[in-house]
Amino acid sequence: MPIIAAVVPTLAFCTLYWFVGMGGINHWRERAAQRKEAAQKSQNQAFARSVQLRAVDDPRDAATILMLLIPRGRDPTSEQIARIEATVRDTFEFGPELVARMTQARFIAGAAESFEQAVKVFADLFKKGLTAAELLQLVSMVEEIAHCDGPTQTQIEAITMLQQRLGLVPTE
Repeated sequence: MPIIAAVVPTLAFCTLYWFVGMGGINHWRERAAQRKEAAQKSQNQAFARSVQLRAVDDPRDAATILMLLIPRGRDPTSEQIARIEATVRDTFEFGPELVARMTQARFIAGAAESFEQAVKVFADLFKKGLTAAELLQLVSMVEEIAHCDGPTQTQIEAITMLQQRLGLVPTE
């Protein structure tokens, strides 16, 4: 017992001496600053990933990006891309600028984190720029692309989330 009584105060004194006299406080401050910097860096990277999505201001381009993102988990097949191009050509009537808009949409879709992220970013754009009938048409276009190869459970959930974000079905 007397050994413990001698060791514990010695350890306490050494810890206090290290903390005050040998820069232990500075060590803790540096660690806190590193954690804060890492959190800020992570937040900046997340914002940078979504900045391209936030730059889209045309609901037609946003819809094209969503159609490219719905088969996420794998790249869109050539059949899906052909369907997307046909849908965009027939519905949006881009005409000669179709290739440029599809290229831009594919680039932005490639940089997007997920379909869900794109829906969150585009929801206000769709609500402000589209009528109720156009919102339903948007959902049906996305569903058509998802059903191209048979929809997965993830795609069905993503479409349901899109409908909820657009206010077409009540949220749970």
